[in-house]
Amino acid sequence: MDARQRAQAGLHLIKEAILDVLRDSPDGMSNSEIASLLDIRSRYGKKSEDFLSWSVLGLLLNEGTLKRNGRKYQIVTAKRKPKAL
Repeated sequence: MDARQRAQAGLHLIKEAILDVLRDSPDGMSNSEIASLLDIRSRYGKKSEDFLSWSVLGLLLNEGTLKRNGRKYQIVTAKRKPKAL
């Protein structure tokens, strides 16, 4: 497995971990809460925090897997198609 493949495998695992914790929190969680729960907190300087989880949350938002409600992230539930008559 080359470096890119390892990075993609790691990214997949982090996405799945985030989705797992959000499945247990239907009201959603903030980036800080997710980073704390998964023990992936980071800090750079005085104001920059939790970039790893924030970046992955951004990917999940762009994929349409998550939605943001204020500071909380939630899993997007699949909309059911109306039954044909």
